[in-house]
Amino acid sequence: MKMIHKIKYALLLLAVVMVSCEVESVDFEASNGEADFINFVAVGDSYTAGYTDGALGLRGQESSFPNIIAGQLTLVGSEGFKQPLVESEGSVSGDGTGYYTLQIVNGSLTPVPETGDMGILGEQVYDASAPIQNLGVPGAKVSHLLAPGYAALNPFFNRFASDPATSVLTDALAANPTFVSLWVGGNDVLAYALEGGEADEVTAPALFAGYYQTVASSIFTGDRKGVVANIPGIDALPYFNSIAYNALEIDQATADQLNAGYADYNTASDMLGLDRIEFVAGANAFVMEDQDYPHPGKMRQIKAGEKVLLAASSGITDPAMGWGSMAPLGAEYVLDEGEVSAIKAATVEYNHIIGTFADDNGLAHVDLNALMLRASTTGILLDGNLYTSTFVSGGTFSLDGVHTTARGSAIIANAFIDAINKKYDANIPKVNINEFSTVVYP
Repeated sequence: MKMIHKIKYALLLLAVVMVSCEVESVDFEASNGEADFINFVAVGDSYTAGYTDGALGLRGQESSFPNIIAGQLTLVGSEGFKQPLVESEGSVSGDGTGYYTLQIVNGSLTPVPETGDMGILGEQVYDASAPIQNLGVPGAKVSHLLAPGYAALNPFFNRFASDPATSVLTDALAANPTFVSLWVGGNDVLAYALEGGEADEVTAPALFAGYYQTVASSIFTGDRKGVVANIPGIDALPYFNSIAYNALEIDQATADQLNAGYADYNTASDMLGLDRIEFVAGANAFVMEDQDYPHPGKMRQIKAGEKVLLAASSGITDPAMGWGSMAPLGAEYVLDEGEVSAIKAATVEYNHIIGTFADDNGLAHVDLNALMLRASTTGILLDGNLYTSTFVSGGTFSLDGVHTTARGSAIIANAFIDAINKKYDANIPKVNINEFSTVVYP
């Protein structure tokens, strides 16, 4: 009996201890800190606009990172956030196609673009009488934000510009913002990188510095506060890293057939003292066009460190096309070592310019390059889920391999909120990223 009483006493004592150790619930108190969020305006490019899965549409706009932030800012004084919304089911890209969707093609899950509706760019389904607060313009470089009449060159800006002769910067300032997010500069390298270095050009860092200084200093004048973000490098984006340079997997019979087909090429290579194009059973480097290569065939195998673009996937996987094996990959589908080096060097310079401006002007700064590199290396562990840059399945990037999923946008929005809270001693609550979607499977 004594033992039973001792057990009961021990259980009672344990219960008392457990009750006394209960964590008290503390109500979260949102605070604007040192910033004024009454009129939040976002300035940027396709990321700011809500571009996703290869196109712009209502789905992406509603989950754009600034719209997610704006929802949280209503708790600290924001009076709303107006976006130039498109038709509910519409979506359109720069080339007129619509959202990519996952479909089963030849037994494999493949992103396939829908038919886009260019008509949505000519329709106003939003109140055009008041200033727009999301001034994200797909395709815009930093210099484009300064250009009067840019609406005539960019249909995405044309649909909501206050006047055909205005500039993005002019409309941003006309909105009389009290707080601004500025994330721009990606297209100053991506316009070149997305074309395999065969179109456009990388903006010279000296020019970038001048354009960025003009835009940012015009926005962050007086005591106006805000947040700026740097740009992700190409090593962080699935579009440039989903197809390995040596991802041509073949058997011995196929290798023998290809070697026979390149016999004449290799005879010339031996005479010129150049590398042969040779195949073995297993993994092989793809063949690419190279007009600068000192071989009359003007082609060679891709080297480690060079990048095959995601756009090449359909030609690589189609046996009838045989890109990279029976036929060389076009130069527009590959970034060679010189192009990779130029893009990376410019990105480093751009991000230094952006970071320096933030430091010199007391602005919050978001290192999105580091965040997205984490996704491409260790992954980002949040709420028990690991988010990576793995194409389709990583959860972070959408089916275009460049822009984010809705959940990826929520991750970015929380990174902005963290930076704002830290810089301005604010207490803005972050969003629950699990409430947002990733890639939709068929």
